[in-house]
Amino acid sequence: MGELTTQNQSPVAVWLDRIDSTRNELITAAKNGSRVNAAFAMAEARVALIESLKDEQIRARLLRITDPSIHMVELANNPSDEDRIRVCAIAILSGFCPGDDQFAIFGGKGGGKLYTKEAGFRTLFAHLGIVPELSVGHPEFVPLGNSGKKIWRVSGKASCDYAGKTYSVEFSGAASLGLPGYETDNVAGITAKARRQILKSLWAKVSPILNDDHADEPEILPVGEPAAITQQTEPEELTDLQRQRKLIVGQFDRLRKMIAGDEQHTEFFNGAVLDLEAAKTVDQLGLVRDAMNERRKDMKPLSKPVADELKRFVELRVEELKGGAA
Repeated sequence: MGELTTQNQSPVAVWLDRIDSTRNELITAAKNGSRVNAAFAMAEARVALIESLKDEQIRARLLRITDPSIHMVELANNPSDEDRIRVCAIAILSGFCPGDDQFAIFGGKGGGKLYTKEAGFRTLFAHLGIVPELSVGHPEFVPLGNSGKKIWRVSGKASCDYAGKTYSVEFSGAASLGLPGYETDNVAGITAKARRQILKSLWAKVSPILNDDHADEPEILPVGEPAAITQQTEPEELTDLQRQRKLIVGQFDRLRKMIAGDEQHTEFFNGAVLDLEAAKTVDQLGLVRDAMNERRKDMKPLSKPVADELKRFVELRVEELKGGAA
């Protein structure tokens, strides 16, 4: 058989070869350990990827493979054609294979989002030669304080060795995963959701690129971010706002451990918490929030758990300063 060259390959085959080459360059950048170099590599890769999507043959093939009638890629929230094209391309760049249940495409007002599934995270780890150790406890359907609501509480942990370091995450006791759901939910399904959340948290600590934050993170997830679940009923004297503060602030130590190796994010997070806590009026809080947003423009993106928890803390402080705190 003669050697296959780009001269007799289809445009789509050439595109896939180029994607494979780019992915290998990104993996090399990640293994080199420089977050700055890795960030530049990812930026250049995404610019080239978006440019390549102007080719009508590539667009048609991506639309076909994400057609809901052939059930190769899960779609949620009615993503547009442009969402399907762009997000599927990003997924392929990440090393995901349509049809292998590694990712889903979410629609939304802000544009399509890439949602990485458990199998997708395992693929990302495999890119770096990592096989993470993962264990998950039996889910429990328990009350959420005195709110009248119930939630699935799941403990678990994961760890891996990479580049001479050991990385680990653990969710147990008051810091167990809190997953929304119903008592009639399948326990195996809840356990699978917990595995995904734990792998996602471990991956966020291991790799500076090639994670689901390099694409647009979903605003609507099947699983909420880890939330602290109390083992005992909250004292009657606590208000809803006080219980909310306890849950939010209870996550800070876990988040600090998550970003411990990133000096810029650690400094930003600690400073933001102190400044938000020190604000005496809603107007002062607004100035602090604006300053935080301006500073973030000059930083590499925060991980979703950190960004979400800061957002929740801002909302909490607004309510407290309006007079809701006891």
